[in-house]
Amino acid sequence: MERPVEASSMPGMDGVCTAPEQKREPEASCSGEPSRRREAKVKQSRSSRAGLLFPVSRIERQLRRGQFAERFGANAPVYLAAVLQWVTHKTMDMAGKISKKSNQQYISPCHLQMSIKNSPVLKHLLGSGPKHRGRAVPKSQRVASTSKTKKTKR
Repeated sequence: MERPVEASSMPGMDGVCTAPEQKREPEASCSGEPSRRREAKVKQSRSSRAGLLFPVSRIERQLRRGQFAERFGANAPVYLAAVLQWVTHKTMDMAGKISKKSNQQYISPCHLQMSIKNSPVLKHLLGSGPKHRGRAVPKSQRVASTSKTKKTKR
């Protein structure tokens, strides 16, 4: 620890306090508020900084592993995550409305299919949509097949 310097030993230092330095209160800033020391920043994910629910880091990893391009910008995975989140939200929102209209409590594959089919934006973006497989056909297209051949008596 340093020794306190006496006022008489240095020229021009008359009346200076010789007490050892103690902890000082923070000095006032220009705004009149005491300045605060910068506290350690809380680490945030890129998804939370962008305000997204979809994982930006995972999408970036998939972009790098997929070798779609040699290089891509830092904002590319953020933008792609935002687009994927928007498409998912729009599809699920419309499918939920369709399932409510049909008095069902859950969203089935046919509701998703109908939501893509009914939205011109989603239809254009996702192409023709998923192909009909099994019972995933919308109810409006399910028609009881009638036998067209009549049996004749001989």
